[in-house]
Amino acid sequence: MSARAEAWPAPAKLNLLLHVVGRRADGYHLLQTAFQLVDLCDRLWIEPTR
Repeated sequence: MSARAEAWPAPAKLNLLLHVVGRRADGYHLLQTAFQLVDLCDRLWIEPTR
């Protein structure tokens, strides 16, 4: 079986608001956020190692 590289898009977003409003009991933060998706993306190349 031959291995090959694959390209996956990593879509961009524009954060309009990001506010930490608290902390959960498990240590994660509670967030208030607003964002807009934009028509841009990076491309991640993934290939197997030996």
